[in-house]
Amino acid sequence: MEVTSAAVILLFVFAMFSGIKGNIPDGGYSSPKPQAQVSRISVDIPASFSSSVDPQAQDSIYRYIKSRAKKISVDDMLLLSESVMKYSQQYDVNPKLVTAMIDRESGFDPQAVSSSNAQGLAQLLPSTAAHIGINDPFSIDEGTKGAVLYLKMMLDKWVGYPNQVPLALASYAEGPNQVARSGGSYSDKTAQYINDIAQKYSLIN
Repeated sequence: MEVTSAAVILLFVFAMFSGIKGNIPDGGYSSPKPQAQVSRISVDIPASFSSSVDPQAQDSIYRYIKSRAKKISVDDMLLLSESVMKYSQQYDVNPKLVTAMIDRESGFDPQAVSSSNAQGLAQLLPSTAAHIGINDPFSIDEGTKGAVLYLKMMLDKWVGYPNQVPLALASYAEGPNQVARSGGSYSDKTAQYINDIAQKYSLIN
């Protein structure tokens, strides 16, 4: 009996140290997950208003919003396009990028609320909205301002990086410090989020 027990123990120890992983569930200690690669967006997206705007920008943005928005009136679509242009110019952010990001975040629904209580067009958490001075995230004008201002903050974190826009969008999605802490890497889910925005951006013309 003692010989059998010793053999079982030896087999167990051998399995532990021989690299046999077995069926270890996700989150176990089988191996560290590889860092996500920086997404390779297929559209060249400038960050600033001055390097991106053209005389037809607001018309392009309005047409895009009109083709995609389902829950706002035509008057509100016009107000949204005007707010995008106004705040994008004020904070020097590419207005078409803002438009594509808002579409991805809320589908242009100013009353949108996520399961984590992110609110409005920009899907800002109440604490984030308060921090950047947005009193009513459900307002079209203030919600747009929140989107532009918060994106500008994320763009400023990555000034000088060749992949500034993807890193800023990743920071918008994951939080202002998460991407920096991970050395500029982010999850596959976030990479898809960035590529979704890039695809929408390519349709605004």
